[in-house]
Amino acid sequence: MNNNQILLDTRVSAKQNRVLGNRGAMLFVILTSLFMIVTLTVAVLTVTSNALYTNRQQVARASALNIAESGAERGALWIREQATPPSGTADINVTTSIGNPPIGTWNVIVRPDPNNPSQFLKIYRIISAGTVRNRTKTVEVVVKQSSFGKYAYFTDSETSSGGGAIWWNSKDKIDGPVHSNNKNGTNFNIDYSAWSSNTPTRPIFLDMVTGSGSTINYTPSRPTTETTFKKVFLNGSSGYRLGVETINMPPSTTAQKEAAWGAASGFPTTTGVYLRAGSSGGLYIQGDSTITMSVSGTGNQVMTIKQGSNTTVVTYNKTAGTITTSGPMGSGSATSASSLSNGVIYCTGNITSLSGTIADNVVASGQITQRSAYTIATDTSGGKDITVTGDIVYKTKPDKTLAPDAAVNLAAGTLGLVSRNVLIADDGTNAHVHANREIDAVMMAGGSNTTGSISVNNYDQGTKGTLRVVGGLIQSVRGIVASLSGGSVSSGYAKDYCYDPRMSAAPPPFYPTTGQYDRMSWQVL
Repeated sequence: MNNNQILLDTRVSAKQNRVLGNRGAMLFVILTSLFMIVTLTVAVLTVTSNALYTNRQQVARASALNIAESGAERGALWIREQATPPSGTADINVTTSIGNPPIGTWNVIVRPDPNNPSQFLKIYRIISAGTVRNRTKTVEVVVKQSSFGKYAYFTDSETSSGGGAIWWNSKDKIDGPVHSNNKNGTNFNIDYSAWSSNTPTRPIFLDMVTGSGSTINYTPSRPTTETTFKKVFLNGSSGYRLGVETINMPPSTTAQKEAAWGAASGFPTTTGVYLRAGSSGGLYIQGDSTITMSVSGTGNQVMTIKQGSNTTVVTYNKTAGTITTSGPMGSGSATSASSLSNGVIYCTGNITSLSGTIADNVVASGQITQRSAYTIATDTSGGKDITVTGDIVYKTKPDKTLAPDAAVNLAAGTLGLVSRNVLIADDGTNAHVHANREIDAVMMAGGSNTTGSISVNNYDQGTKGTLRVVGGLIQSVRGIVASLSGGSVSSGYAKDYCYDPRMSAAPPPFYPTTGQYDRMSWQVL
């Protein structure tokens, strides 16, 4: 082999080496790129997988929370569906699955408040645990029986007992929650035509108005602008809501009767005033009577009860918590007691005259240590009425614009009235003078089985005044308190109804309940 051949072979070999080297470098680049792609793909898949896992867990947690909330609502509905509030203090369990096939479960515990056996308004803790794919969320809702004291105004029917329409007018002022069941096709009837004559100009309703009906009748016409709506409702077209659930009134005053006597049997049959010493009762009156509430010089509550020629004076020493009496008592009745206990005064007959002043609570260190709280009731089903013949006022006036723990709100007593009709008397003369009248109480007239109203005697005759109510008016059929002319009051009373929020949080003793429950708190545990 000559030198030229060797040189050629060397060049060919070098070229081949370069080609192989380039191929190797390219293969390395390709393999490196593939590795990077695979690595990135794995990383993306890992991130995606983690994101999907996290998302699934978030969905599971959110679903579990939703199921827990649904379970709590179901627990509240279960309580409402019971004919009577669940008794005792033992837990009540409700467990179920959601969906078909099930996507999760809830476990609901209804836990009665330990104090329920001794308190009229029952409280329940609803603890609901929702579980989805091993993720559990738990919520707690606390509910309390709802009292009719939560309304400034309530009716079953918005027409009179005779079926005639009764109109709200621009001079009326209702400063609190309003509801009507609108039974028998009745509607709210609102005449705001005299709005411009108010001084100052203001709407009729200063709080939410709800109705179970579907329409409202207006004069001069249905509002079409917010400006016009605000002549009627403080919040304009958002100030009312129709088509809401019906709220049934109680069937009778049996609960108040038994509370006053302290037992469900053995009621007196002889006319007189009865006090149950050493029992859990209140004050029981057999037969018609008049009652005057007053406050002694030492701040104690005095109740003067007249039956024919008999006058009985019952004095409640609110500091000592003791009761003393003077004058005739019912056959076999005690003449003193260690307490008035529940504060219920029940009369089997008509209370033909009621007036007076309610004593203050006992307050110490910013807390109420002894309530001055009373419910005066008659036999609703038996057709017995209460006639208000004078002002009924709290010694200290509550003020809803102040905090619940403001001094005046802690001091002010509490009063509830329950009867077939609450009749507000005029002056009893042929002149039929309707002087300004104030009633500090939440009043209920009638029931689910009894037609009753809150109305004014001789409303269509004589002079006019203003009826101020600090509390509420609850009635099965709306009563008439004034006659109107040109959209303004011509006789009877203009309405000044002011809601007392204390009546919802701490209503008078054994005051009728709505059959519903108010939510006191909600939290995720």
